[in-house]
Amino acid sequence: MFNIQAGSMAIRISDTGVVTALSDAGGEKSYVNTAYNSPLIRLATGQQLEVPSAAKYDAASGELTLYYPGGAIVTVSTASRECYATFEVIRIEGADPDTLIWGPIVLSIDASIGESVGVVQGGDFAIGMQAVNIKTVGGWPAELERIAYVQPNYAVSDNADSGGRQLSDNKFDYEVSTAWPVVKGGSLLQSFARNRTKPAHRPVWNLPNAEVEGMDGDDAHIPGTKIALFGCPVDRVLATIEAIELGEGLPHPEFDGVWGKTSHVATRSYLITDFSEETIQAAVRYTRLAGLNYVYHPDPFENWGHFKLKPKHFPDGDRSLKRCVELAENEGVHVGIHTLSNFTTLNDPYVAPVPDEGLEKVGTAKLTASIGSLDQEIGIEDPRPFTVNLFRRTAKIDKELIEYGGVSENAPWKLTSVKRGIHGTAPAPHLEGSEIGRLWDHPYDVVFPNIRLQDRFSERIGGLMAEAGLKQISFDGLEGLYATGQDGYGVNRFVNMCYERWGSEVINDASIVVPNYLWHIFTRFNWGEPWGALTREGQLELRLSNQRYFERNFIPPMLGWFLIRSASERFEATALDEIEWVLSKAAGFNAGFSLVADMAVLERNGNINILLDSVRVWEEARHAQVFTEEQRQRLCDAKSDWHLEEAGRGKWNLYPIAISKPFVCSPEELQPGQPGGADWAFYNKYAAQPLRFCLRVMPSYGNEDAVVERPTIYTNGTYMTFETVVAVNEYLVCEGNSEGKIYDRNWNLLRTVKTSAEAPTVAAGGQTLSFSCKFKGDPKPVVSVKVFTRGEPEQIEAI
Repeated sequence: MFNIQAGSMAIRISDTGVVTALSDAGGEKSYVNTAYNSPLIRLATGQQLEVPSAAKYDAASGELTLYYPGGAIVTVSTASRECYATFEVIRIEGADPDTLIWGPIVLSIDASIGESVGVVQGGDFAIGMQAVNIKTVGGWPAELERIAYVQPNYAVSDNADSGGRQLSDNKFDYEVSTAWPVVKGGSLLQSFARNRTKPAHRPVWNLPNAEVEGMDGDDAHIPGTKIALFGCPVDRVLATIEAIELGEGLPHPEFDGVWGKTSHVATRSYLITDFSEETIQAAVRYTRLAGLNYVYHPDPFENWGHFKLKPKHFPDGDRSLKRCVELAENEGVHVGIHTLSNFTTLNDPYVAPVPDEGLEKVGTAKLTASIGSLDQEIGIEDPRPFTVNLFRRTAKIDKELIEYGGVSENAPWKLTSVKRGIHGTAPAPHLEGSEIGRLWDHPYDVVFPNIRLQDRFSERIGGLMAEAGLKQISFDGLEGLYATGQDGYGVNRFVNMCYERWGSEVINDASIVVPNYLWHIFTRFNWGEPWGALTREGQLELRLSNQRYFERNFIPPMLGWFLIRSASERFEATALDEIEWVLSKAAGFNAGFSLVADMAVLERNGNINILLDSVRVWEEARHAQVFTEEQRQRLCDAKSDWHLEEAGRGKWNLYPIAISKPFVCSPEELQPGQPGGADWAFYNKYAAQPLRFCLRVMPSYGNEDAVVERPTIYTNGTYMTFETVVAVNEYLVCEGNSEGKIYDRNWNLLRTVKTSAEAPTVAAGGQTLSFSCKFKGDPKPVVSVKVFTRGEPEQIEAI
């Protein structure tokens, strides 16, 4: 046995190459789960796994030699640093394995398991494994069977139902996770590197047995794979990882000289809008109104691949975008863009009129006979690549793309119902023996590049970012990089090349792929989409589960995207209470978010200045860290509503808000001859206060010409009558005073009307609200009323 020191942790390795102890500073407690075998390195050839049978350690040189029953000899260079230790494979002799696996090292702790960061916590001690280069991939090779002790799903003891049953909190699959729970309690740490020089068939993305090309270059070989291991008190995890980044030359993004994982910039919220060179000034103005520092274009490119900017938005191409950036920077606003990573649109020059040789193929076959340029049946040697279940049935022969309807059921194999020369390529004759390759495609109507062509995508994106001075990017669709067949390495390579081109001070995130190495580059993740649901409902559980993921993976928290809407058939235009619901959750989780609104929506919403000023107020308070832990817990409650007002420099008043369910008055429910009205039971859980409400008039059966006259509310002995007409799709709002404001469906103020009296008092507790009006139209409209009450303010002050 021998020991290697890793900061506050001692690593003990047996004479058979097994990690037998990971001990804390005092050496009194080991965190290795000795019920399972934890070799430092496993080797895999095909489906056969090997563990070392002997190990020798030369303390003078720091070299560890592992011997395997099949004849392989693996030499590992070890080094002890101030707060971690590194292990690097420098040569493999006696065999040519397909894959080298670091671990899994099985631990006895599982209080928190950071599957992406590769850190496991137990009480006050944490243990971590870090991939130190892009060829080292956190996770487990997808083609290999899982070891029996691996838990099927990510389920841990701190996520259980009322009966104590563990609930799954899966964010990613086991195969892409550096840390993972094991059965009967505990966890594991793991990474791997491949011999990528060999062509292979293995599971790729959603396909069980895809054809994978061989690679060349240093990254294609296993030697050079390197990890860092560390153990430290939980409160030293981030400081230790930062030391690893600096000590091992890993990416170390900084903002204003502060590491990205600890910088307040990492959780900055931002505005997403479709600005152009013509409208950038207005976009910057809206961004500044919201007190934000980043404006982000959601769809700037005419194509993906060459990433040509849309001429409509950027008539002078890259130079137009650069001028937008310069204008925004002069106003203190940074600019960002959205991409779909390696998704390649069919209008891109890599696809047509001459398809690039680097387009990724699921598999290839040979033509069994020559064909002319008009033939609609094509004989093929091997039908398997062409029966794979993807989106389109697109194949490439020389410089032509074809689309086929199906494959013959029996030999001789043929592609049938073939469309020739699709996507602007030219139909042409092809000789017997020519190669035909099935292109990898996707429901977004795109294809993908191979690992070599992918590099050109990185060069373009990274170059554009650097040249234009862009400071934010999201790699949406990053899972498409798996189509190269090179698993997490392909993802690492793509993002790392971009990072090396653009420099360090760029906020960047990604979709649903987080390889361990890229944890160091990615600033954060902003998952949660607003489409097709109410603001308070859109992917709410996903947004909440994201916060658990961020916490256990030491990732700055974000709440996702939220939509500022114009009125539509399905949804009302966004109101202040919806925005404050988002802002209060952001304050509770101390999380950033993005507001999404086209420029046309921003111009159309009459309330936009009020909405954006509310963003400014809440975000200033959040970044000043004025909310107590107890307040933040209450703000996190998804069923709670709040209002925040400025009360002087560095001071705010925080009001709890109750919003009633909509009270409805419908003429269809009235008896013949009954006046238009309704009585509603209402309970005010706060102290007595003036009535605040929002009345909405809605059409029945599509009658847009209906109106209501003289809306009146009565409670506690007081009538409040509005001598006015409120049309369909208009709002009447009373803020607890003697006037009402009439708005159109997009919150543009139409007029202000005085009432017959001050707003009636809503008493504490239960009471009846009586409503009446005169309905006009055929069919008559429907009235909906929401009542707003607020509690006593909590005074907040920046320290």
